[in-house]
Amino acid sequence: MGYDYDNLLKDINTLSENYGRIEKSVIGKSVMGRDIFCLKAGEGKLKAVLLGAYHGLEYLTSAFLIKFLSDFSANAEIGSDFFGYSAGELYRRVTFYVIPMVNPDGVDIAVNGLDITNPYHRKLISLAGIHSFNSVWQANARGVDLNHNHNADWHMIMEKPSPTKFGGEYPESEPETQAVVDFIRKINCDILLSFHSQGREIYYDFNGFVPSGAEEKVRKMAQESGYAAARPEGTAAYGGCKDWFISEFGRMGFTVEIGTGKNPLPMSALDEVYEENARLIMCAVSNT
Repeated sequence: MGYDYDNLLKDINTLSENYGRIEKSVIGKSVMGRDIFCLKAGEGKLKAVLLGAYHGLEYLTSAFLIKFLSDFSANAEIGSDFFGYSAGELYRRVTFYVIPMVNPDGVDIAVNGLDITNPYHRKLISLAGIHSFNSVWQANARGVDLNHNHNADWHMIMEKPSPTKFGGEYPESEPETQAVVDFIRKINCDILLSFHSQGREIYYDFNGFVPSGAEEKVRKMAQESGYAAARPEGTAAYGGCKDWFISEFGRMGFTVEIGTGKNPLPMSALDEVYEENARLIMCAVSNT
C-alpha cells in the first residue's frame, strides 16, 4: 500500500492537532480539484521550501517530509537536539514551507489506479494500459510530467501526453506547476529542496550555472547524508523545479534523489532513508 492523498490528509490533520504552531494552507488545486497543501513551521528570516511527490510513483517523498516536519516540530518544542542540530535554534532562525505532495492526482493514480470518474479515463488508459499504472505513472491527471513543466530550458521530451517525460503544451501549463511557482514567487524564498526518488544523489546546478555558495553547501550536505553531489545529465537536466528556481532567482536549489532501487520505493524504505535525509535538510539550512 502506498502513501496516497487520503493518507496525507489524515497526517496533516494529526499535525495540526498536535502542533498548533504548524500553519496549514492551500496554495492551489490539482487538475482533479484536489488541494495542494503547504505546511509552515518556524519563525526565522531564512525561508526554505521543501517539495515532495512531483511524480506519482515517488510518494515516499511525501511520507518522508511529513515525518520530518513532525519530528522537527516536536524537538523544537522541547528545545532538544535533532540529529546533532539544535531544533529550537533552527526553528527561531528558519521558516520551513513544506509542500509534501505537489502531484496528488498522479500519486492517487499510481497508488490506487485510475478512477473511472476521471474525465481523462480513456485517454490515460490508452497511454499506460489498464493494469500498469502502479508501475509507470509519474505524470499528473492529464499525462504531463510536472517536473518537466517548468520554464527552464523547457522541452517536450515526449510529443504527447504520457506516463512520464511529457513537458506539457507550454511551460507552466499545469495548475500544479502554476501553484508552486506562484507561491515561491510570493514568499520569495531563499533556498529550495525538491525531493524525488531514487539514486542517493544531490543535484545543485542548472545548465552549468552554480549559485553562490551552492558548491560548498552541497559538499557538506553530501558528507552529512552519504549522498553524492552530482550534476544531472540528459532529461534530468532541464524543466524541473530546481532548474527554474536557480534560473529565475539565482539562489541555491537542490534536487535530492532519496533511496535506491526501482520506483515506487516501498513504504518500508522510509526507515532506511529517513535519518540521512533529515540530516541533509538540517545541514542545508544551517550556518555551518
